[in-house]
Amino acid sequence: MPEIEPDWVSAGATVFAGLATLAAAVSACLAYKLQQAIARSRQQLLKGDNLLKNIQLLIATFADIHATAKQDWSPERTEKLRSLDERLRYTEKVIKSLNPRIGAQVEKWRVSQDSKGDSVIRVVSFILGGTGAIIGGKYDDFLFSKSAELRGIQDDVFNEISA
Repeated sequence: MPEIEPDWVSAGATVFAGLATLAAAVSACLAYKLQQAIARSRQQLLKGDNLLKNIQLLIATFADIHATAKQDWSPERTEKLRSLDERLRYTEKVIKSLNPRIGAQVEKWRVSQDSKGDSVIRVVSFILGGTGAIIGGKYDDFLFSKSAELRGIQDDVFNEISA
């Protein structure tokens, strides 16, 4: 059997060590990229969760406005409506910061007027919360239609989160 020279063994070991080092470097790069992708995915998941919570808070606040508006007039009722209106506006700002596209939909929902010229700002801020008007069928129907629009925005949030 021929004798193997130690120089060749050493050269072969060096080549294999170089390949192992290269494989380790490639694995480290891929692990780093995977870690970044997981971090981005987690951040998106948290943003989506916060967005959904704030949309649901917006819906709950609007439902509370509707329920409060049906109560008999009192200074406490007017103050509660003003407080709820402030919460509505604050929640809109939070939603805008989490997702500008959904935030624009919420802003449009709040400021857009129906065929009679009513908007959430006009009805909630000025008529119910400002002058203390008692809700009638006209405003009841308006608030129901705006609630339906909010549920549509919530459906958009669900679609965006699941995409």
